Amino acid sequence: MFWGPFIFLSVLTLVHHPLIVSDHTDLTTLNRLQDHEERMKQEMELLRTEFDQKGWTLEPLKTPKDWITTDQPMDDETWDVWHYVSLLFLMCYIYSLEEEPSDDSNTDTFSSTNREEEEDTDMESETCGNKQKVLEAFCDCLTDVDTSDLTHMCDFVESFVNDLLEACRNYLPYQNTLPLLVNCIGVDSAFEGWHIQEEEEEKTKAFSVLVPVVPPKGHYFHLETSASEGTSSKHGHILVEMECVCKRERGDVVCFLHHPEQTLSEDKQGAFLMDVLCTSSHLDVDKTIHWFQSLVRKAWKNISYKYNLDLLPKPSNTACKLNLAFRSGKTISVDIILGVQQGDSLVFLATQGAEMDRSAGTVWQRTFAIQELLFFKRVNQQVPEESCHLKCLQIILYLKESNPSDGKNPVLTDYHYKTCLMHLLLFRPLSDWAREDIVQRLQDILLFMHTALQEKGLKHFLIGNVSLPIQIPMPKALRTAVPVNLFKHLAQDPNLHAEAMREFAEVVRQVWTLVTDCEE
Repeated sequence: MFWGPFIFLSVLTLVHHPLIVSDHTDLTTLNRLQDHEERMKQEMELLRTEFDQKGWTLEPLKTPKDWITTDQPMDDETWDVWHYVSLLFLMCYIYSLEEEPSDDSNTDTFSSTNREEEEDTDMESETCGNKQKVLEAFCDCLTDVDTSDLTHMCDFVESFVNDLLEACRNYLPYQNTLPLLVNCIGVDSAFEGWHIQEEEEEKTKAFSVLVPVVPPKGHYFHLETSASEGTSSKHGHILVEMECVCKRERGDVVCFLHHPEQTLSEDKQGAFLMDVLCTSSHLDVDKTIHWFQSLVRKAWKNISYKYNLDLLPKPSNTACKLNLAFRSGKTISVDIILGVQQGDSLVFLATQGAEMDRSAGTVWQRTFAIQELLFFKRVNQQVPEESCHLKCLQIILYLKESNPSDGKNPVLTDYHYKTCLMHLLLFRPLSDWAREDIVQRLQDILLFMHTALQEKGLKHFLIGNVSLPIQIPMPKALRTAVPVNLFKHLAQDPNLHAEAMREFAEVVRQVWTLVTDCEE
C-alpha cells in the first residue's frame, strides 16, 4: 500500500519529465507538456478537495523528519490522511520540475528565476512574521498578568498558604493525634508558567499548591499501590498503622499502641486519627478534605487581620478551594491539594490528580506534579530567550476551553495537551522553540495529538520513559515500568474516541482560522 503510489509517481516523473536537450522545443512536445500541466493541476485540486473533506487544512510540515512521533505503526485511517499529504508533496515536486528552464546557460532566465525566488522568499518571511505577531498578541490577551507579575503572585500564594498552615498547626491540640501539615509546594499551570485567564469568572484558573501530610507521633502511613500487567497504577490506598513510641515516652507522651485504654486529660484531648479520618484503617479522602477545610476556617479567624482580603471557601471533595477576594476587586482562586509522599521519592498520593479523576473513599491518586514542575523549570533555563513553547500550549488550551461543552466534561483535558508538549520538548532540540518558530511548533503539537488519537495511544510522560533526563527524580521502578497509555479509555469506548476526535477537530479548525487570518 505504501510502495504502490510511490513507484507509480516515480515512473510518472521519469516518463513525463521534459528532456533538456536544447533551447528549442518542438510543437508536439510543447502541447504534450501543456496537457500534462493541466492534468497535474486538476489532480492537485482533487487531492486538496479530498484533504479538506478530512478536516485537515493545516499546511504539512516541510519534511517528515520535522514531524516527531512515537515509533508505532499507523492504522489504516491514519495512513488514509497522510497518504494524501504524501501524494500532494510528490505532485508539487513533479510540477515544479516541469517548470524548470531547459538550459542552465540561459543567463536571463536564470536571473529572472532567482529574482522571483527572492521575492517569494521575502513574501513568505513577511507572512510568517505576521503570523508570529498575531499569535503572540493573541497569547498576550490570554493572560491577565505578565511574567514578572505572575511570579510575584505565585510567591504571594505560597507565602499566604504557608501562613495559613502555620495557623492550622497552632490550632491543633497539644497532644495531637491528627495528621501534621508541611509547608506547601506550588504546582501546575501558574508555577509551570502556562497559566491563562478565562473570560468567565467561574472558569478562572486556580493557583494550585500541594501540601504534604505526615502522620502524627505514634502512627505510620503505609502506601499501597496496585499494579496491573506490569504497569504502574495511578491509584493507591494509605494504610494507617500504629507504631510503638514507648522508648521515646517522656512524661505525658502516650504510646497508643500499648496503652489504648489510657484517657487523655480533657484540656489535651485530641481527636484520634483512626476514628476520625479513617475507613477500615485506611485514610479516607473525603473525611481528610472535610477535616482540613474545617481547620482552615477556624485558623483564618486568627490571621485574617494580617490580610486586606476576604477568604471565601468553595465546596469540593478533592481539594480545599479558596477564593481570595481583595479589597481592590481582584479575585484569585487557590486549590490546596493534600498529599502523602511515597517513601523518600517526590511521588505523592494526593486528593486530586492531574487527570482530574474523581477520588472516592479511600482511593487516592498518584501525582507527579513535582517532577513535571522540575521538568518545566529545567526547560525554561535552556530554551532560547522569549521561547514559544508555553505560548503554544496557552493558545491551544484557550481555544479548547472556548468550545461549547453542553455541560459535559471534555474528553481531552489540559493534561493531555500538556503531555504532548512535554514529549516534544524532550524529542526536539530546545533551540527549535525560538520565538519565530511559534507557527511551526504549534502545528507540531497538533500533529502529535492527531497521531495519538489515531493510534488511541498517548504515553504518560514520566512512567516508563527511559529517555527522561536523570535530573528529573523518578523511582527506578517507575522509570523502567511499562509505559501507561493515557488514551486507554478511548480504545475501549468508541463513543468516547469519536467525541475526542470531534473536540480535537474543533481546536484544529480554530487554530487554522487564527493562523489564516494573519494572511488576509
